[in-house]
Amino acid sequence: MISLHLALTNLKRRHSGVISFAIIVMIASCFFNMVLSTGEVNSSFESQSEKLNGTDCYILFSANMYYEDFAIFLEAKEHVTGVNAEDIISFSGKYYSPNTSSPSPASLFIQNINTERSISRIDIWDPQENKSGLYLPIAFQALGYKIGSSFILRDSSEHEYTYEILGFCNVSEFGAATNLLQTRIVATADVFHELSFNFGTKTLLNFTVDDNNALRYESQLVDYASAYTRNTQCIEMAASRTDFSAAFTLFASIISTIIITFSGVIFMVALIMAIYRIKSGINENLTIIGTLKALGYTSRQIALGHVFEYMIICFISSIIGTLFSYACAPLYHRILILITGVSIKNTSHISLDMMIILIITLLIGLVVYLSTTGVKKMPVAVILRGGLLSHNIKTNAVELEHAKGSIHRILCLKHLIMFKKQNISICIIIAIVSFTLCFGFILFEGFGINDTFIKNILDSELTEANITLDNHADIEEISRIINSNENIKKIIRIGFEGVTINNTSYNARVFDNFENLESIKIADGSFPVNDNEIALSIYVANLLNKSIGDVITLNSIGIKADYIISGITSSTMSYNTFLTEDGFKRLYAAYAPSTICAYLDKGYTYEQFADFIFNKFGYTQSQLLSGNMLNDTNNKYSSIKNTIDSKMIRLKQNYNINSMEYALNIDGNTVLSSGTAAYPIKDVYSNATLLAGYLNIFKLAFGLLATFILVITLIIIFVVLSIMVKQTVNIKKLEFGILKSLGFTTGELRKQLTFCLLPSAIVGASLGSSIAYGTTLPFVTKLFSLIGWRGFQYESPSIITLLSAAIIIIVFTYMMSYLLTSRIKRISAYELIEN
Repeated sequence: MISLHLALTNLKRRHSGVISFAIIVMIASCFFNMVLSTGEVNSSFESQSEKLNGTDCYILFSANMYYEDFAIFLEAKEHVTGVNAEDIISFSGKYYSPNTSSPSPASLFIQNINTERSISRIDIWDPQENKSGLYLPIAFQALGYKIGSSFILRDSSEHEYTYEILGFCNVSEFGAATNLLQTRIVATADVFHELSFNFGTKTLLNFTVDDNNALRYESQLVDYASAYTRNTQCIEMAASRTDFSAAFTLFASIISTIIITFSGVIFMVALIMAIYRIKSGINENLTIIGTLKALGYTSRQIALGHVFEYMIICFISSIIGTLFSYACAPLYHRILILITGVSIKNTSHISLDMMIILIITLLIGLVVYLSTTGVKKMPVAVILRGGLLSHNIKTNAVELEHAKGSIHRILCLKHLIMFKKQNISICIIIAIVSFTLCFGFILFEGFGINDTFIKNILDSELTEANITLDNHADIEEISRIINSNENIKKIIRIGFEGVTINNTSYNARVFDNFENLESIKIADGSFPVNDNEIALSIYVANLLNKSIGDVITLNSIGIKADYIISGITSSTMSYNTFLTEDGFKRLYAAYAPSTICAYLDKGYTYEQFADFIFNKFGYTQSQLLSGNMLNDTNNKYSSIKNTIDSKMIRLKQNYNINSMEYALNIDGNTVLSSGTAAYPIKDVYSNATLLAGYLNIFKLAFGLLATFILVITLIIIFVVLSIMVKQTVNIKKLEFGILKSLGFTTGELRKQLTFCLLPSAIVGASLGSSIAYGTTLPFVTKLFSLIGWRGFQYESPSIITLLSAAIIIIVFTYMMSYLLTSRIKRISAYELIEN
């Protein structure tokens, strides 16, 4: 009780310092509790998937390339527990709402609300009866989309389809707005049929298994292709739960880890502040401590008084921080929903809250108790002499009468040496928070501003202009025409094919020239040069347990060939293999590239390139499908021709017809004739623009994270400085009064004290930012390597990032220090003499 009484007395006497220290503890407990109480992101994803019976494997079949026999074939498999197939619309283009600033790139699975599905069910909130429109995943609600607003789809030919947002829904997967693969939306039956008429339908097949390791989906694709279609290109997309679970939760896990680490850093600052305040408080109040000992208080009682004081502060501030965590959780959950598409609700968790509060309180109490050991070692006589055993043997490092230079600079130097423990503490704290701030800025630059990380994830070549060709197109002639454009630096030709290795299906990316690649980077070895060489992504290499120099056998529609592994790329999420054109022709002699990628000169836009293609080749197939072509007013059959051509292209694409021709005869004369061969270009699009849209979401998430770190960092610096400056002013109150009586102005004394703190801020900010600059990306690389992602490619952070973090810290420290030294105004020589 005696120690508790001392603690309460100390709290009343030092209330301002108490509040400052409590703020730091409150912030640390708030964010620590917020992240821990939310739980692991992967668990939330799996929990929602279990509730909606999420798929273990999904396969997207090309139009009219799926047969019900495959579902029957799968159901007969030993480990398959459920199969569900449905028609969906695969939409690529952009989406936006009049309430949003700009369109975002869209890669959507549009599903019919009336379809019965036992796997990957959709949980619609408050479905609207007898209404026409769309239901969006909850991630769109986090983006600001609202019920009743318009949702506009814009296809590649700039044709728009406007529908009402009827509500939102939970989905087991593909609900994230940042998903680099697909996002699911649900349409009412009339909307679905309208869109399917324009874009056709494909079949999405989902199936669940009781053992993911016992039955991989890839071998089923090979069996199906061989038995029913003899064409491996019947499959457009396929993945298992391990694939898309990692893709959906990777960045959310990174952000959660960063916030947990940051809260740990804040708590470390609190520990340093506790140690500093205890030791400084002991030196400042030696007379009081000696008096207490003389009155009969034991050293243990005095030490426990300090311990109880800080434990009370921590206990109360941790409770307040926990309450604040419930208020901050919706913003944190919004970030997670954007990235994962998982519905996360704010729930109470009293037992976990109390556990965190007790741990924080006990840790602070232990550190404080260890910091009070100096009280036990000094007898009363020594304490009453100010802690001196006999006399002060310290030398005067700065003798005013012999020192040269400005008196203000000399006094600053004197203070710097006298308060070296304080300055070291400030330097350490500033270094810690500067490291954290620079760390956040570098992540924002790497994930939000630059596209380096995303490129490595995609493992695809990202160019300003891409042309998809029809199978009848003369690629050599089209390449020659494109190369004739002086605003194009270079082009590459890419084929997207399918191969199997050990009865497992993989993507084959076929390039005409690997030397021209800019986005895809090799991690180990080199890209293939000869026709018997192949490069693999790190993910494929791990699945096959192969390395550079090993030989693998590729199979394509029954034709086999051996290849030597020449290199490995860094992506841990792609099923990509890389071959030369001659290399793939060993499997398929009639191979022809399907895509031309163009690298544009600076200042030459994608829109200008699209106009160039239109002028050279006329309408593309995607433009014909949009129905927005201009008619030739000099030709009365122009409108009819456009209508017929668009219908032919739609039939060709939706029913896998190779080619179609027509002729219109009047009185025996052919007045109109054409065919699908008149439109060699399927589509023109920009990969770079698609990436920019995805980056907007990452920029939002990591921008919010960087802003959060910046704000909290500045709050911590202000709180620390308020404690340090107040304690310094109290200690030097007599000296400042004497200096004022000697003619020093308040402004001069404030500048002296401010400039005394500035060296610690400069050293700490420079040190912390430099360490973060050199270690952040290697740390992230190491983090990725733990999940099998080696050879990660990244660009070094900009030096501006380093400088901006350090300058913000230094300038803010100077401004706050000068502001906090305003309490010197209250000190006067008259007051000191009177007292």
